[in-house]
Amino acid sequence: MAHLLSYRCGSLQTPHLPLARIAEIGIQGLELVWNDETTVDGVKAAIDPHDLQVTSLHAPCPLDDDDLPALLGRHAECAAALGAAYLFVSTSSGDMPRQEAYARLRRAGDAVGAHQVYLAMETHLDLCHNAAAMLETMEGVNHPWVGVNFDTANLYYYNEAIDAVDQARKAGAHVRGMHLKDTFGGFREGNFPVLGEGIVNFAAVDQVLTAAG
Repeated sequence: MAHLLSYRCGSLQTPHLPLARIAEIGIQGLELVWNDETTVDGVKAAIDPHDLQVTSLHAPCPLDDDDLPALLGRHAECAAALGAAYLFVSTSSGDMPRQEAYARLRRAGDAVGAHQVYLAMETHLDLCHNAAAMLETMEGVNHPWVGVNFDTANLYYYNEAIDAVDQARKAGAHVRGMHLKDTFGGFREGNFPVLGEGIVNFAAVDQVLTAAG
C-alpha cells in the first residue's frame, strides 16, 4: 500500500514553511489549519502551482457546542472540495457524561459522513490517549465515519510503560490518520526530537498499520 506523506503546515495565512519549500523537500500533502479567513478557492490558488494537495483539515471540535454537527459539516464540505480524506480534531469529554459525549460524536459523524470525510480524533485525553481509551470511545460512538488520529509520541506523553507498536496493533482498525512524531519516551515530557533520534519504531508501526489497512 502506498502512503502519502503530509506536512502539518499551519494555516494558509501563516504557514510554518513556504509552500514552495514544502514541495521542494518532496512532500506532497498538507494538513491545513482551517480558519474563517480560509476559502476553498484560496487554498487551490495557493497550492496548485506547487502540485500540493490537502490531505486533512484541522478543525475545531467543541464537544459541548450544540451546533457542532453544523460546524464540522461545513468543514467537511470544504475538505471534500479539496480532496481531503479527514478532519483532524482534538476534543475531550471533560465533565460531560460519556454517553452524551458519544452521542454528540455520533451526530458529528453523521455530518461529516454526508461528505464522505472522516473525523480523526487526536491521541489526547480523555477519549483517545491510549489504545484502551480509543477502543472504548470507538465502541461507544460506533460510527463508520468517526475514527482515530494515531500520534506516535503522544502515547508516551500521556502514558507510562507503553509501546507504540503494541498500541497500533490494538487500535489499528480505527486509525484514519496519524502524526509521525518522535519522543524520548518520558511521561509528560514535551521534548519531541527529529525523527530517528527518539525511541519510536516507525518501521514496525508502519507494518502494523499497513496490515490493518
